[in-house]
Amino acid sequence: MQLFVNSFPLLTKVMKVTGTHILLILIFANFSVARPSFAQELLNRPVSMNIKNKELGSVLDHIAKEAKIRFTYVPKLIDMDQRISLVATKEKLSTVLDRLLKPLNINYEIEGEFIVLKREPGHSSRTNETSDAGLLKAIALADIALTGTVADEKGELLPGVSVVLKGTQRGTTTNAEGAFSFNVPDNKGILVFSFVGYIAQEIEIGNKTTFTVRLAAESKSLNEVVVVGYGVQEKKTLTGAVSAVNEQQLRAVPTGDAAARLQGRVAGVTVVTSSEPGGNSTVRVRGIGSINNNDPLYIVDGVPTNTGLTGINPNDVESMTVLKDASASAIYGSRGANGVIVVTTKRGKKGTLKLSFDARYGAQRAANQLAMMNSQELGELLWQRKRNAGLTPGGAGWADAQYGNGATPIIPDYIIPAGASASQVNESTYSYPTPYNGITKANKEGTNWFNEVSSVAPIQEYNLAVSGGGEKSNFAVSAGYLNQKGIIDYTGFNRYSLRANSDFTVTKWLKIGQTIGATVSDRLGYFNTSTTFNTGTAVAYSLRMHPLIPVYDIRGNFAGTKASGTGNGVNPVAMLNRAKDNLSRQMRIMGSVYAQIDFTPNLWFKSLLGIDYNTTRAKVRTLADPEWTQTTNNNVLTESQQDIFQYNWTNILNFNKTFRNVHTVNALAGVEAIRNNNQIFTATRSTFPFTDLDYMVLDAGQKDVSNTGTFDEWALFSYFARVNYDYKGKYLVEATIRRDASSRFAAANRWGTFPAFSAGWRLVEEPFLKGVNWLSDLKMRAGWGQNGNDNVGNYNSYTTYRAAGAESYYNISGTSSTKSDAGLHIYSLGNPAGQWESSTTTNLGLDVVLFNNKFEANLDFYNRRTTNMLYPDSRPDTWGAVVLPSINVGEMRNNGIDLILSYRNRIGKDLNFNIGANLSHYKNTVVRLNGNANEIRYGTTLQNDVYTATTAGQPISSFFGYIVDGIFNTQEEVSAAPKYNPDVNGRDTYSMPGVFKFRDINGDGKITTADRTFIGSPHPTLTYGLNLAVNYKNWDMTLFFQGVTGNKLVNYYSRELLFTRNEGNYLKSRLYESWTPERYANGDKITLPITLTNDANMQKPSTFFVESGAYLRMKDFQIGYTLPTTLTQKLHIDRLRVYFQSTNLFTITKYSGLNPEITEPNDGNKGVDTIAYPTPQIFMMGLNLNF
Repeated sequence: MQLFVNSFPLLTKVMKVTGTHILLILIFANFSVARPSFAQELLNRPVSMNIKNKELGSVLDHIAKEAKIRFTYVPKLIDMDQRISLVATKEKLSTVLDRLLKPLNINYEIEGEFIVLKREPGHSSRTNETSDAGLLKAIALADIALTGTVADEKGELLPGVSVVLKGTQRGTTTNAEGAFSFNVPDNKGILVFSFVGYIAQEIEIGNKTTFTVRLAAESKSLNEVVVVGYGVQEKKTLTGAVSAVNEQQLRAVPTGDAAARLQGRVAGVTVVTSSEPGGNSTVRVRGIGSINNNDPLYIVDGVPTNTGLTGINPNDVESMTVLKDASASAIYGSRGANGVIVVTTKRGKKGTLKLSFDARYGAQRAANQLAMMNSQELGELLWQRKRNAGLTPGGAGWADAQYGNGATPIIPDYIIPAGASASQVNESTYSYPTPYNGITKANKEGTNWFNEVSSVAPIQEYNLAVSGGGEKSNFAVSAGYLNQKGIIDYTGFNRYSLRANSDFTVTKWLKIGQTIGATVSDRLGYFNTSTTFNTGTAVAYSLRMHPLIPVYDIRGNFAGTKASGTGNGVNPVAMLNRAKDNLSRQMRIMGSVYAQIDFTPNLWFKSLLGIDYNTTRAKVRTLADPEWTQTTNNNVLTESQQDIFQYNWTNILNFNKTFRNVHTVNALAGVEAIRNNNQIFTATRSTFPFTDLDYMVLDAGQKDVSNTGTFDEWALFSYFARVNYDYKGKYLVEATIRRDASSRFAAANRWGTFPAFSAGWRLVEEPFLKGVNWLSDLKMRAGWGQNGNDNVGNYNSYTTYRAAGAESYYNISGTSSTKSDAGLHIYSLGNPAGQWESSTTTNLGLDVVLFNNKFEANLDFYNRRTTNMLYPDSRPDTWGAVVLPSINVGEMRNNGIDLILSYRNRIGKDLNFNIGANLSHYKNTVVRLNGNANEIRYGTTLQNDVYTATTAGQPISSFFGYIVDGIFNTQEEVSAAPKYNPDVNGRDTYSMPGVFKFRDINGDGKITTADRTFIGSPHPTLTYGLNLAVNYKNWDMTLFFQGVTGNKLVNYYSRELLFTRNEGNYLKSRLYESWTPERYANGDKITLPITLTNDANMQKPSTFFVESGAYLRMKDFQIGYTLPTTLTQKLHIDRLRVYFQSTNLFTITKYSGLNPEITEPNDGNKGVDTIAYPTPQIFMMGLNLNF
């Protein structure tokens, strides 16, 4: 990335007038020779043929194919039926044409990529009685000759513009001088003028024969209107770091999560998607800027939301704009510190009624799976472990409950539970019929548990939309349905959505409108959100289960693991089956109404009232699993409901006016109030007489009665203002200020002020660049601004009390000695001194658009500094069981680069393509924590160990542990190495040949916890997306790649599958690549340490578990075909497109886990792979139908 930094001052030098003059001379010189040199190259192309007595038309077709050229001519002047014989061997095209055409009195000229055939004056190829003059007269009566020129908005003539008679193949292209000429049969047609980077224009022929056409630049280029905070701006006048994603890009990826569709589309935006049906994505704008909450703010049609885009149908979204720097997002004040994503849904447009129907159906499968051992391999690993321990076959400690006591492991016929014996194996009369003590036939081939819980799953989606509008109103109504079965059995997601948007012009001065969207989403089956491996997800257990165990025992019950030597896993098929009726249903209603009063054409007032109602009801049944536990295991029902209601009332006064066609001023002032309520209720019962769904209701539960409920609320009140100044479209200035008052802070610290300033210089409008026709736009930007952050809980400033829990009950004097009375106790301490977390960002940007908007580049350099970071206080346990408040503890810095590149062009008349790339790099550093340079904040504890830590001088959530310097191979190496955690007598009970060799970081001659250090960063050095879109005639194809590089991951679950943490299964590599004396002596492949019965010390967090997280994924591939209009018109439809689509087709990575794109539950444990839902590959067929 250093290249970008060093090239910036060089670019500014090139801008100097003298350098520009030199550059222009070179460019113009190049352009002046480009056209002749192309024509000469065309005429020099080799042609070979052996033609005998063929029609002239056939001969020209052969030449066109051989030389990759096109011919154009007037059919009435050139007779294509006359017979020709011609032989040529690798002759120049010019020679072949001379030999072919001169005898026929036909001339030719080069016009662009065409060879135009013309009749020599005074000659006719027709052999009938019509004279040349009569023929020309007949042609004049039959065809109309059209001529003209095509230029851009500035009057610059455009070569290569396509001119076609609509609905036919007849047409031509403009020559180097922007001129065209060709004939049409009558004056009733329509000419279509099209050129890459410009809006296509249709003109009726009528009585005209000469045309002067001006093409306007496409709106999606410089004149594109981008939605920003509380308004819109032309793209060319933006001064902040703003990126927009359009509907076409958002529709590409078939995911139900709207936020996931941003992945790889915007430089500086990192999206980690959830593979689970209905799962939510983690979105980060320009990295992690705080030790606190890092979620961006979402604005949906003017309604802010803190609950992301769950429940929003992505197909209803027209565009998503990301405000990345503070100068762009400061208008949202305290909530814009982590970036703002502005979502605009579709609205009706003036014109005829439009009806569209989209459908797609496909199948999903797991992208990959881990190579686990079969039954025989697991037995051999156990025998290898015994030999490593110095045991001998048949001797003490050798016997295994399942594999016997011999020199080789023997797979048993049956798995005998504790308390039973082999003599009782009678499948009809055995003595222990309960599932826990059930006798089970061993699976000698080995159960592939991952295959047992996963399968090919269908996915289908349908969307119907109607829109239209007239002079005074417009509307858009849509309905959608998504059904996605999970690739893990008994999981799935359904979503039903409705949306209605409308606008009305009541009078000349009054406009009103509304937006309403409603969705009902169901998550089905097993949806354990735990991220700790041993807490027990079905996917985790599918890897841990012993392969000897089948899915069912000999009585058809689910088989368990309570026989000795079969581990402690839970049957994942049983787990999923029993949870198949679990349901979490979310209903979300989000909408707004507005009224706008236009006082004058330049001054208007708008008032908007928005609501966001989100309710989730879950019913979870935990049914008894008798195969796993012998003790009484009651059936449990838990029902919960969460209701979140938020409203916002936003009032804006806007002034916009251009003075003397030079000075444009846009001023905005507003006030906004937001209130949010959150209520949760949970009830649990157990021990039901029936587990039938119709009878398993809370009232029927007999034991374990538990009811809990909470309620909290917060509010925000704000003033804001923004002024934009534009001088001749050349000099741009924007200033913003916002004042927020948050209920989350005490009165003395409630108000925060957040200013921002940015400026832009469009050099393309300067006189010294006026003649540079290939330069469409050149703009330099600079911005500075501040944001706040108050995401610390609603009552962080206040001490709260609690009446629930045993700690709230007291024996009070004078009351019954056998009964305690309820009281109150302090639940959480308040921090009235807490202040706003503040984020200050500086941004420098450069926008370059070249070659009539064909090429575009956007480059941004930024530095973001967060101070007064809010984080939970740390106190010793002597403070008691009290929740500590967040305090202002530290400072963090992010700096980085965002780069966006795009190029679009046309090859010939039918092939259009668009290539795009976006890249972002950032570096995260914690500058200070609580004023203590040595303070370390540890991440989440996993199995009594910590894998991440945060301290000054390191990135947040860096990996923390021991450095492994290989494996001890000899006793001499062991003797020379530092002692591992020596006891009081200096003895090292760990070190031996085959185990990890840990590095002595502090040099004290021993390995202790003091030798733990920072061993890697989860933050990528580069995040990127690459896309290619190609259209050829009626065919279209898109390719989209996405990836990261430079980051590390902790493969935490390899600890479970490589080391002795259970008696279940292991990865195959543990058998074939572990250290043994024999393998070391033979020089065999060794990637793993020795396998031991007690290998706890090798399970400590270390560099062994740290792997490269870099990957390149083909995120989406799509190929489609649009039926010709001649056919669709007969069917009375506007457009019909069918397509095939594939998602997650392949991934290139060195990471050994299931998926390098790991779900991150929190930023404190970023990059730790605790195994989640597998990544699905999706294959779909679809259609788009428009009326």
